[in-house]
Amino acid sequence: MTSRSIPLFLLGAALLGGCGGPETPSSIAEEEGALVPAVRTETGGTAAGDVTASAVCDDVATWDPAWAGFEDQVLALVNQRRAAGAVCGGVTQAPAPALTHHASLRCAARRHSKDMGTNNFMSHTGSNGSTPWQRITATGYTYRRAAENVAAGYSTPAAVVNGWMASSGHCTNIMNPLLVHIGIGYFNAPSSTYRHYWTQDFGTP
Repeated sequence: MTSRSIPLFLLGAALLGGCGGPETPSSIAEEEGALVPAVRTETGGTAAGDVTASAVCDDVATWDPAWAGFEDQVLALVNQRRAAGAVCGGVTQAPAPALTHHASLRCAARRHSKDMGTNNFMSHTGSNGSTPWQRITATGYTYRRAAENVAAGYSTPAAVVNGWMASSGHCTNIMNPLLVHIGIGYFNAPSSTYRHYWTQDFGTP
């Protein structure tokens, strides 16, 4: 059983529309995407039940090397931002320690980006109704804190990180010193509406 708290914000970015919330997306300077409303956060994840992590992650274990390279670039850019400190929504964020790549979180992130691209949608809710927390715990990662950023329509690692950093909630997730692990998933779906799909899953065990 999990409990909910409010110190983190989870947001998604979409090219043309939101993920089911009532608010209208607002444009950002990058012009490659638009922001969608924040959703709740969660702490205290539980184990994943009967599903083994290896079975869950099989379909994303082999990845296009160019996509994996994009993921690595996002990690490097995020850690540069954390080292420098930032202002998120007018609130100054002190420099934070580097995030460490975690294979289970990468699995969750890749699976969600693949789901969004394959099924041509943009949301924190998976095509099967899954939540970020269910996707993270399904990989075997047990968390005390977790967060997710999602985006679509950004064609490069620099563009998506700039887009996230321009949003108060995304930026707060990226800069949160209480989060220590990250997994990043990029998926390219040329025939979809948004083409480029990104997920960042953060965690603290």
